[in-house]
Amino acid sequence: EVPTKQLITSIKKYGFKTIRMPVTWMHFMDESGKINPVWMDRVKEAVNWIIKSKLYCIINVENDGAIGNWLSEGISSKDKFIYLWTQIANEFKNYNEYLIFQSMGQSLFTIGNDYDYMTLLNLNQAFVDTVRNTGGNNFDRLLIVAGMNQDPDLTCTSSYKIPIDPSRKLAISFNYLVPGHFTLESSENPWTYFDENGNVKIAPPLNKWGTENDYKELYVYFQNFKEIFVDKGYPIVINGVGVLTEDKKEIKSIREYLYSVFSITSSFDGIMSCLVDSSNKKYGGINFYDRVNGKWYDEVIRDNFMTISQGDFLKFTDF
Repeated sequence: EVPTKQLITSIKKYGFKTIRMPVTWMHFMDESGKINPVWMDRVKEAVNWIIKSKLYCIINVENDGAIGNWLSEGISSKDKFIYLWTQIANEFKNYNEYLIFQSMGQSLFTIGNDYDYMTLLNLNQAFVDTVRNTGGNNFDRLLIVAGMNQDPDLTCTSSYKIPIDPSRKLAISFNYLVPGHFTLESSENPWTYFDENGNVKIAPPLNKWGTENDYKELYVYFQNFKEIFVDKGYPIVINGVGVLTEDKKEIKSIREYLYSVFSITSSFDGIMSCLVDSSNKKYGGINFYDRVNGKWYDEVIRDNFMTISQGDFLKFTDF
């Protein structure tokens, strides 16, 4: 569903403080990258609603870098990427600190079978330089730079490099959808893999979560996030946390997973998470909040978020 003022005001009462609003630009700009002013006005309208509600707003370049789209071409797209961000940054340069820019989302750069970390660094650096050079409030606005393929494992590695920022005000972003066999794998389309003999095998999805090993895995991931980035002065914005709700996942496990991930996030100074929500089966398989009717599909999940927002959550040491 398209953003509405009613959606923004209704979601705030459940304790949320940030709305991450991914923006796809490629359908609304010409070959050179010039943005259609009607589209820019629509984006600005939604941003204004969010900020006037005293919620933080994150906007980015989303899906333009997915495989086959213009930004996925890598370095050859750099000039167009700079031009795009120049327009966005200038449009919003006088907005206050409630507006945050993220370089890109759902972007993948590869060379053969290898991940192209240098291209990612090059484009992230271009993003930082472009936004800072527009001046105004952009000089010290919080900027979020994309991790590799929005994957925590591909980002928490020595291959990933952080761009230089004269304002020293950068955050790192990726998704947390671990373990994928629980959060993302569908029983209708199970994942396959090759065994050592080259035979195709099916990896059955997990429908439950909450074993001792599950909690240990969560703990280890977040401890790594802290040591690799947060302790060095780089906060983390986790773009997306969610579980397939239209599959055969146990509702108790979905509740426990979300409560645990958002609890451990909230117990850290320097890490925040965003809930993935497609709202309606028409748009995707991760649905928590009915945006048309302004209701949660599961009231326990709703109450858990309100509880967490009030400071009552599992602490990091509880794990």
